[in-house]
Parts: sequence; C-alpha cells; structure tokens
Amino acid sequence: MGGIGEFNIILALGVLLAAGFAGAWLVRLLHLPSVTGYILVGILLGPSGLNMIRAEMLESRLHVFTIIALMLIAFAIGERFELQQLRRSARAVTRVSLGESLGSFVLVVLVVGLVAWRTNIGGQNAGPALWVSVALICGAIAVATAPAATMAVFRELGASGPLSRLALSSVVVNNALSVTLFGLVVAAVKVLLGTSAGAGWMQGVLPLATTIVSLAAGLGIGIATDLIVHKLTHRDDVLIVALAAVFLTGGFASFVGLSPLLAGIAAGFAVVNRDRRDVRAFRALNDFEPPLYGLFFALAGAELHLGELLAAGALGITFVLARAAGKYLGAWLGARSADLPRQQSSLIGLALLPQAGLAIGLAYLVRQDPALEMVRTIIIDVVLTSVVINELIGAPLVRYVAVASGEAVTVAEEIVATESPREQPSEAEIVPWTWPKLEPYSRPEGYVMAVIDNPYTAAGAVRIATLLAHHYRANPIALHIPAPRPAAEDFWDDSCPVDTGRLFGIARREADALGYGLDCRCEIAEDVWSGVQQATQAYNTQAVVVAHPGPQQAAQFCRGVDTLVREALCPVIALRLAGDLHTERILVPITDPDDFAIVYPVVRALAMVMEHRITVLRLMPPDTSDSDLAASEDELIAWKECQDLPGEAYYTAVATESRVHHILQTAQDHDIVVMATGMPRGLQRLFFGSVAEDVAVRIDRPMIIVRGGIESQTLHESV
Repeated sequence: MGGIGEFNIILALGVLLAAGFAGAWLVRLLHLPSVTGYILVGILLGPSGLNMIRAEMLESRLHVFTIIALMLIAFAIGERFELQQLRRSARAVTRVSLGESLGSFVLVVLVVGLVAWRTNIGGQNAGPALWVSVALICGAIAVATAPAATMAVFRELGASGPLSRLALSSVVVNNALSVTLFGLVVAAVKVLLGTSAGAGWMQGVLPLATTIVSLAAGLGIGIATDLIVHKLTHRDDVLIVALAAVFLTGGFASFVGLSPLLAGIAAGFAVVNRDRRDVRAFRALNDFEPPLYGLFFALAGAELHLGELLAAGALGITFVLARAAGKYLGAWLGARSADLPRQQSSLIGLALLPQAGLAIGLAYLVRQDPALEMVRTIIIDVVLTSVVINELIGAPLVRYVAVASGEAVTVAEEIVATESPREQPSEAEIVPWTWPKLEPYSRPEGYVMAVIDNPYTAAGAVRIATLLAHHYRANPIALHIPAPRPAAEDFWDDSCPVDTGRLFGIARREADALGYGLDCRCEIAEDVWSGVQQATQAYNTQAVVVAHPGPQQAAQFCRGVDTLVREALCPVIALRLAGDLHTERILVPITDPDDFAIVYPVVRALAMVMEHRITVLRLMPPDTSDSDLAASEDELIAWKECQDLPGEAYYTAVATESRVHHILQTAQDHDIVVMATGMPRGLQRLFFGSVAEDVAVRIDRPMIIVRGGIESQTLHESV
C-alpha cells in the first residue's frame, strides 16, 4: 500500500505540472499571466472541481511543496530589497506602505463592522462586541498582501524598475505590519468578548517580538550563507548551499515558532546588501524555481474552496471591496505625498491586492484559539472568500501594472556566473622606474608618509608615496616602527635596529629613482599603529601609505587601519602588492558616485606621469536595463573629475551578479586596481563587509585601497 500511495503523490505532481503548464500556455494567449493558468487548473483538479487532487492529500502530503516554494519566493523578495537601490525611494516606500496598510485596515474595520451590524452577523449571539471583534480581526488580516503572485508575475515579465521595487518593498512591510497588528487586535478582541485570561498585553507583545526575532534569525543565516557562497567557484556548489540556506531558514523559523516568510526575506536581504553583492545564490536558484512555482500556484488553486463564496455572503464581498479600496486609495495618497509621478501613484495600489498564504495562516490561528470561538467561522469564511477572488484577479492586475509602467520586458536577461579568481602569488616584484624623473616643488606643503616594515614592500610603498607627494606638492617621508624591545634592554636607547638601515636604503634608492629625496624617520612606540598615529600628528601629513599584508593578516590589518583613521585626519592608502608593480593600465571599480571623488587624487597621481590608460568601471545591479547602463556611462563622462583625468580614459557601466568576481576578471587586462572603501567597523563590517577588502585578499596583481570615511573631506578639497 505504501508503494501505491507514493505513486499517487507522484502522479498528482505530474498531473498538476503538466496540466498547469497547458493552462499557463492557454491563458498567455489571452494576455494573462501564467500564475492565473496554474490557479485555474488547480481549482479544476481540486476538491472544488474534479476532485482528482483530494483534500487529505493536499493537507498531509503535498503541503511541503507549498512551504518550499514559499521560502524560495521569500528569499527572492529579499534580493529586491536592496538598500542601495531603495535608498533614493525610502521616503516613497515608507509612505506607500503605511498608506496602503492604514487605508485597508481602517476601511475594512468601518465597512465590515457596519455590514456585520446591519446583517446581524452571529445570530442570537450578535451584539456590538462581536461585530467590532469581527471588524478588527478582518482589518488586521486585510493588511497582508501575498508576495508569491506579485513576485511570480514580475519574474515572468522580467519587470525591473522603481515601481516593481516599490511594490515588493511594500509587500514586505505590510506583511510585517499585519503579523504585528494581528497580535494586538486579538488581544483587544478577547477583552471585548470577555474571554481574555488576563494576559492580553503579553499576547499583544508576542507578535512584535516574533517579527523582530524572525528578521534577526534570517539576517544571521543570510550573512553565513554569503560568507560560504563567496568562497565557492562552481555553480552546482552554490546551488546546494543556497537551497540548504533556504530550507534551514524556513525549517528553523517554523520549528521555533517564528515567521518563515519574514525570516526568508531577511536572509535574502542580508545576502544582497553585503558590500561585495555576490548574488550567484539567487541566480543558481532561478533554474530550480519554475517547477516549484508551478506546483505552488496549482496547489494554491486546488486549496481554494469556491463554496466559501456562498458561505461568506455579503460580508465576504464587502471585505474584498473594502480591502481593495483601502489598498488603492492608501497607496495612491502615500505615493502622491512622496511626490511620485501620477502614473506610478495610480498603478501601485493595483499591485498590492493578491492575498493568500499569510491571510490563511492568520485565519487558522483564529480557528485554533478557543477564546475566539464566537468569531472563528465568520473569519474563516470571509478570509477564504477574499483569497479566492484576489488570487484570481490579483495576478492579472499585477501584470497590468508591470506592462503599463513600462517595466516589463519580453525576455529577461540571462546572467552567467563569473570565472573564479586566480591563485594568489607568493611574492611581488617592483618594476624599475624607467620614466623621466619628477621635478620636486620648490616650496613643498607637508609630507606623504610611507610606512615601511618589510624589504619586499618598502620600495612599492615609497613609489606610491612619492607619486602622491608630487600630486599634493609635498615631500615623501619613510617611517619605520621597530618591534618593541624586551623590558631588560635600555629604555632610553632610541637607536634603531640594524635592519632599519637596510629598509631605509631600499626606500631612498626608490625615491631617488623618481627624482625625490627621502626623509627617513624611525619612531619608538608600543605598536606600529600608535607609532604611525604619533608621526602623523607630529608632521604635516597629507596622506599615509601602508602595505597591505595579504589574506592571512587582513583582519588584523583592518583593525589597525580603523585605529589610525579615527585619529589621523588624512587619507589612509593601503597598497596590496602582488605580481609586478606597473601603473600603465589602471582599473578603477566604483559602486557609488562618491567612490570616484575619494580615489581621484590617487588615480591622478599615478597617471600624471607620461601616458596611462584608465578604465572607470561602474558596477550596477544585475537587473539594470541597457538604458540605465548607458545613462550611467553618460553620467561618468560628465563628472568634472573624469574630464580632468590625464592620459586615455574609458568609462563603462556593467550589470553584474558578483562584484568581486567581475572585478577580478576585469583586472586581468590591467596592471593595477584602485578602489575606495568606507571599511565600516564592528557590526557594520560584519553585516555589510567590504568589497575592496574582498578583492584585496584574492587579487593576483597590485591594488591600492583608499580609505573613505572621515578623510573624505580632505580628499574632496584636494580635488
């Protein structure tokens, strides 16, 4: 019998996929989204139709596929919630989300309460307390929007733009608000009905705590996923880790009583907002999603009970109309108050009507609570009516929004994973200076300091410091901080060890080759960073050049730079030596317009001697359209700093899945990479990371990292 049962499930899955595919193909001929076809096929095959997919099979054996698909959808929504993209629209997201949530809640409470009173819902037990209770619970559930249909339609049409991002961001916000509001409302309803056990305030706080903990759990799993995926080079491995992350997020959240939907969204949010923005996990899942999405919507259709439309009667229809009006008007008012264009304001509300999983889940919480026995049947009938209607009309409306806004395309761009980086070379070589010597300025202004502690990096650090000194009209200076002496030695003996003389000899020869004299200083300090800090305060230091130690000591190096930047009011420039130090072909990757202003003095200092080729590479999200890429390139060309660059300059904007891998690949055609970094500290660094540091520990050629942050003002003034 076990074999027969297993066969029935497999046959049911096959029938759902095959029939769903046929239904999707047919509705596309009518210019309807594929989602509608899968839902209609599910209704036809489910208990409300031919009953080929029985109710007990849906509840016990096929439900797992719905959960898996929902987690994939949640993870994918998190990708759309990218802070860099939403930063400019944060005001609109906030106002639209609050507007549509408040509008649907208030209008549903008022209209449903009025209809419940006029139709005497509840019969003999009817009364103001029951009517108000039904209205409040319906209002809280009305806030929720189903992300699955919205996400699926946008995916099918390849929709990408401000309106689609705004719609998905609003879905995330209103789902969190609905969960929290539902808990507060249920606590109030139990007081109204006289069924509260005296702990109503705790029931109100619990949903808020659940929301916060769900988001925190998702963020943690997302960060861990990114750390693992970033080290992988094979797409198959990325897919396995991504699926494991999705399953762990949903499974863990369900196991401990959290919200799998919010946790999944938070996990995707964490991955996409890391500074390196490695989104290969999302792309790997793309090939895995279509069959599960088809099953999800076919099963959703099979679970719809058309009989609930009759059971709910006027109250159910009233709920649907009031919710739609509240969503549309609230979103419109929020969009207009945020100064969005009229077309976007009139469309955004239509994309927020689908309702399914979360609404059903909240309704079943009402059914399972004995204290809500008086209203459970009414709530179930009303919510299921809303789900049936909104699942059927919601997807076509979302499609209309995508097409009318101009954000839909016929074929989505296929993204291919970038190649893996090459192995890190063990040693670097400083190519001798063969260009004409520089002419020092007669009245220099301060110093550019090269911190030297290794004979392999001393010449490179001095070369970069000398070029920067020439740019700043300053003098180069070499600083060495010897290791602390044992306590037994004479404290008052401030002479430097013999090895320091060798370092200074290398440094002076390099500066002399460039045409500059070099002032060499040896400072005694407890550690290197405090010694450099003391020296920058003692001298009029325009910039500090330090040698990046490589992957093994990268974390310790970053902490040291943090210490220096907090005290030294000048740029801190880290030189990562690998391969041969050339500067003829310079790659300048940027992720933000401010990045170029930060690195501009360094790029100009490198390129002002003889002819150089400079490539300014603007890294954009993978779904950026060709028109936006072209506009970004035009913006680069128009920048004053770009127009002032010496040598031969090229400006290009690219849409990439993984910033780090694209930089490493492009660097193969260049001699040196120059990048800016804010290098956030503490929890910021743990969460956002640093794309420049990620490149530095993996690149196989020289790289310069210019530390942004408090020294940005100095750099802008120099520009």
